[in-house]
Amino acid sequence: MFRARLAGVALCALLAMLPAWADPVRVTARRDGEAVIVEAQARLRAPLHLIWEVLTGYERYAEFVPDLQSSRVLSRDRDTALVEQRGTAGFFLYRFPLEVRLAVTELPFERVTCRAVAGTFKELSGVYDLSADGDFVRFGYRGRLVPAFRLPPLIGLPALRASVERQFGALVREVERRSAELPPPESR
Repeated sequence: MFRARLAGVALCALLAMLPAWADPVRVTARRDGEAVIVEAQARLRAPLHLIWEVLTGYERYAEFVPDLQSSRVLSRDRDTALVEQRGTAGFFLYRFPLEVRLAVTELPFERVTCRAVAGTFKELSGVYDLSADGDFVRFGYRGRLVPAFRLPPLIGLPALRASVERQFGALVREVERRSAELPPPESR
């Protein structure tokens, strides 16, 4: 009996230590013919401008996004960019190359759309959305991926889902990290 109470108290203490500024990241993936459709969502308690800065700071992605060895802006013109990313991704022992050149369009503080113009995907398109939700910002991603490489039937979908979850989760964690470094809202 005492151990059960102690375990309950310990669980409550652990839950209290979780970040108060974000909901857990939720990612789903499903097949649509040869394509994989992925969706990811999180609610962040962070300034919108900070989330936007992390999301559009493509040159820094390799510093905090797992599986990426490089991410660089090849060209930029106002609200568009050409971004090249390289790395590997996978699930357990299954690994696949991640090489993509993305045409990116930014609608400041609301949306970033991207589509692959070269790389290891026959098709890759995605949309990141930001929207205010009280004291939070809803941060979402919807993507359609058609790999140019063979995707194993049993582990292919989980591998792509896990990859998106790691990458989207890394963006969320970077926002949380930078948000924790900001002065309290009343002193800004």
